[in-house]
Amino acid sequence: LPEAPQRNPYKVRFVAEQVSHHPPVSGFYCECAERGMCVNTHIWTKSKFMGMSVGVSMVGEGVLYLLDHGEEYAFTFPSAYARSILTVPWVELGGKVTISCAKTGYSANVTFHTKPFYGGKVHRVSAEVKQNSSGKVVCKAQGEWNGTLEFIYSSGETKVIDTNKLPVIRKMIRPVEKQGRTESRRLWQHVTAVLKEGNIDLATEHKHVLEEDQRSDERQRAANNMPWKPKYFNKEDDEWVYRNPLWKTH
Repeated sequence: LPEAPQRNPYKVRFVAEQVSHHPPVSGFYCECAERGMCVNTHIWTKSKFMGMSVGVSMVGEGVLYLLDHGEEYAFTFPSAYARSILTVPWVELGGKVTISCAKTGYSANVTFHTKPFYGGKVHRVSAEVKQNSSGKVVCKAQGEWNGTLEFIYSSGETKVIDTNKLPVIRKMIRPVEKQGRTESRRLWQHVTAVLKEGNIDLATEHKHVLEEDQRSDERQRAANNMPWKPKYFNKEDDEWVYRNPLWKTH
């Protein structure tokens, strides 16, 4: 991360895995050990067609852990919409998100505003942070989630963040040939390559081969009475939790 000293940069590590096929649930985990921060989430989607748009509801929950403070922030996800799918497609977020921390007693309601049919701006977001015990609003925010955001505190202080000015740090990924057999970039490399060439028919053939291989693996597991298990996540009640999270070692 850029604010870290050049000789000792912070490292952010990210792991994702599809942990269930029916329904298709994905688990995500991200950590920065130097800052004592990590996030564990699980999510699955529901899609529906709406004329010229496709709406995707993202079902699930995430938890941000600030380990040096002993705080846990539980949050939900907005929906995503693909607009004008038959002409010039574009994507926006919409819906309400909740964020809450039991220890501090604060919660936030965040609204991602979809663009009106006539006029209006895209990617607008607004939020209120409340102290649960008193109901007092301690902070309001408004702007664009992918642009400029203004925060107004009850003290009168204001703060502006321009997300476009934040540095973009490229992720580091192992070369495809060194990745595991089931890692996405390696598994789907041939499908991805021909899609970039615009060859839909050949992409479909490659996809069919992958699906048949996975069905064969499933039949083999069933014959050996060996249920499939995710590699990185365990199921705890209704949640999927990373097997070696930072909060167990920090």
